[in-house]
Amino acid sequence: MTSRRKFIKTAGLFSGLTAIPILSNGFPVHHTAPPRDFRTAVDEDELFMMIRKQLLIPENRIYLNTGSLGPSPLPVIEALNLFTRQLEMNPVSENWGALGDQMELVRKKVADFINADVEEIILTRNTTEGLNLIGQSLDLKKDDEILTTTLEHGGGEVGLEFLEQTKGAVIRKLELPMPTRSVDEIISAVGEAITEKTKLVMLSHVNTVTGLLMPFAEVARLTKPKGIYLVADGAQAPGLTKVNVKALEVDAYAASGHKWLMGPKETGFLYLNKKSKDKIHPVFTSSGFAAYSKSSGTRNVATIIGLGVAIDWHTAIGMEKIERRCLEIRNYCLNELKKLSGLKIISPELESLSTGIVSFTLTSKTNTDIYSKLKDQEIIVKVLTQHNAIRISCHIFILKTEIDKFIKTLKFLL
Repeated sequence: MTSRRKFIKTAGLFSGLTAIPILSNGFPVHHTAPPRDFRTAVDEDELFMMIRKQLLIPENRIYLNTGSLGPSPLPVIEALNLFTRQLEMNPVSENWGALGDQMELVRKKVADFINADVEEIILTRNTTEGLNLIGQSLDLKKDDEILTTTLEHGGGEVGLEFLEQTKGAVIRKLELPMPTRSVDEIISAVGEAITEKTKLVMLSHVNTVTGLLMPFAEVARLTKPKGIYLVADGAQAPGLTKVNVKALEVDAYAASGHKWLMGPKETGFLYLNKKSKDKIHPVFTSSGFAAYSKSSGTRNVATIIGLGVAIDWHTAIGMEKIERRCLEIRNYCLNELKKLSGLKIISPELESLSTGIVSFTLTSKTNTDIYSKLKDQEIIVKVLTQHNAIRISCHIFILKTEIDKFIKTLKFLL
């Protein structure tokens, strides 16, 4: 016990920034107010500079690819190290004891974060796994139709392809304009694509290509009366935009913790609406939805608890504030990109359809060449191969001075 307490004390002091408050039993306190250092910020610009200093990304590196993997802040990293050490001091007793109990509490944190009930939450390793649990168990018949778009992530499509291969279902993909200009444009396209054979609609909450914020509540008005199962690929949303699954009116919502939530890698969750979850019966949850069960097998306890710490960190800052800041930086980046020649913006401009992602196609250069040259300047972006495009992720730690440097470098390269 003495060695563990000594380690906890050391871990709390290690960052020199915002230490994780530790209870006597070794568990982080759930934040109800911003950490002490955050409260000293005189304005939001100073707050977000403080947040930037909680990352291990070197000062000379501009990281614009949170949409692929987010950098975990020091409180998350330290919690992960702390609980890994605690676990390895007494693996069985901790895994199926105190730490196991703490892991189960993460389901409640996820539920509160997305406005769900805890009995509707399954802890997964990533978005793909969550969507695969649906794909492997949803009871579709031959020639039943699955509706999605041409702009979905390959990982999200795997479960749909499994239904096609094993059930004889038919995947139909609608094209959304790039950029999308209105909600009516989306609803009209979805409405026209739905047929009497449509049994499943799967769309991204935040589109991985364009950053489009899908108006799910409006889509649900089309699917609910027809008994169509509505699924959200939420990989890009939690930590970027406020998620309220009840307001979205989706039947299922799968997401990752290692993108915009900036949690430990290989973390995620699946929400199954209790009114329709009887349609999904994967082997993984045959013993129940608990974090650990006979059917789930042993879990990575420390990693899952780290996801809870990442949720606490975002909650402490405030999702409304985070969402507003991401849009502010994204809009600044968008306006600067518009001044450049040699590219075309494919992300929506309408703010109600926008998030912290802005993407553009290149008209005279190849995106892989631009990507490599930006990387040489320590500017990390995402290549969208199929569209000769580049995606920029504007999370809360991105400063306007970093956007200025990115724009200046991109202008020179173009």
